Amino acid sequence: MTVLHLSQTAERSVPRDVLRIELRVEETGADARSVQSTINRRMAGALDRARQVQGARVETGSYTVGEERPQNGPARWRGNQSVILTGKDADSILKLAGALQSDGLSTSSLSYDTAAETVRGAEEDLTAEALAALDHRSASIADRMHLAVVRYRDVRVGNAETGGRPIPRFAPMAMAAPVAEPGEAIIRVTVEADLLLGPPRP
Repeated sequence: MTVLHLSQTAERSVPRDVLRIELRVEETGADARSVQSTINRRMAGALDRARQVQGARVETGSYTVGEERPQNGPARWRGNQSVILTGKDADSILKLAGALQSDGLSTSSLSYDTAAETVRGAEEDLTAEALAALDHRSASIADRMHLAVVRYRDVRVGNAETGGRPIPRFAPMAMAAPVAEPGEAIIRVTVEADLLLGPPRP
């Protein structure tokens, strides 16, 4: 028997359908307590506004406060905390981000991703497509070698996965919503197999 090792990938382009925006509250002051108090107050206001937007998932991110000692000036405290907005209704989330920017928050990151259910929805079709392509290719290779596919000895089927995140196109402005374009993601499934080839049947 001859062992044939093959790998076949099927892929599909789908729109990126989840928007994620991270905004930051920043504050500087003479003492840590006043900086923390101001951050807490401003973040509470941001969260109240964000929770009113239907379909927006809201969570807080990192919270840091530290002392700075510049060479030519008095010591000061600087702190910041982030709020993360995620959802499929991009228009609503972009408008919310613009409103929070008008309240003094700054946008630190913006990206589109593909929802897990979108990836899972394409997995079965892509698996069938990759297996069919592998079957066709193995038969073609065996024929060129004047052999035939006897059976599959080992098959490895990967899970559906997407390519890397795109570099988002956006323009954060002090008093307006960011502008963003989601683009498309590539969902792919890879199938690997070892097949046994033998003499064709007479």
